[in-house]
Amino acid sequence: MLDHVLTVLGETHGYIMSGEPAGHGWVLGIGTLLIYATLLFVVWGGIKAIAQRDPICFLNPIEQINHFAAKVAMVCIPIMAVSIVYEVICRYALNSPTIWAFEVSYMLMGISLLLGIGYCAQLRKHIRVDFLYDNLSVKKQALLDGAGYLILLIPASAWLTWGLFEYWLEAYKVNERTGESAWNPLVWPFKFFFAFGFYLFTLQIISEFVKCCMRVLGRDVPEPDMPKGFE
Repeated sequence: MLDHVLTVLGETHGYIMSGEPAGHGWVLGIGTLLIYATLLFVVWGGIKAIAQRDPICFLNPIEQINHFAAKVAMVCIPIMAVSIVYEVICRYALNSPTIWAFEVSYMLMGISLLLGIGYCAQLRKHIRVDFLYDNLSVKKQALLDGAGYLILLIPASAWLTWGLFEYWLEAYKVNERTGESAWNPLVWPFKFFFAFGFYLFTLQIISEFVKCCMRVLGRDVPEPDMPKGFE
């Protein structure tokens, strides 16, 4: 497994340096650098947490990254809305439909969803069945959540993240396009957000697992700042 990971990463770095085969190595480099930079930020927080014996130092970078990603996701929504309104006006009022609005709108919607899932986990707003869960004590809830994170969500989301990273790289190799319109844009830059979104989600789930451990040990866990209307 490790050999495969190193092989794929080495292949990625080779494409970045050469720009081949798609000819956009710098874009591949930006995406890869973004993953490395956020990971380094989290690792530095982990080192501080060990040195200061304070797990909050590890949690803060992850929460800040996902909070920023959610802001980017938020910006995508009005841009998507404007593109749809523009398409409707062009199509029905001017009888001159665009060739790009459909694909821009679904890509922006996808990006907003993928960049928001980590922050949604941070706010604990994902759908859950809690008619029994709510009757448990805080420590028992933390034990149940922690077991679910450790046994199910962390391995599954990490596996998905890696699979989606390879999916993105394969799309880059063939310079994949959407094939759904006359515009026919490159689709592999959009597929980056599949991998990056689940990567941020994985980091947040690790953060939630640490919070569960803190609750079991009786430590205070800071509550996330809820956006207006989410209280």
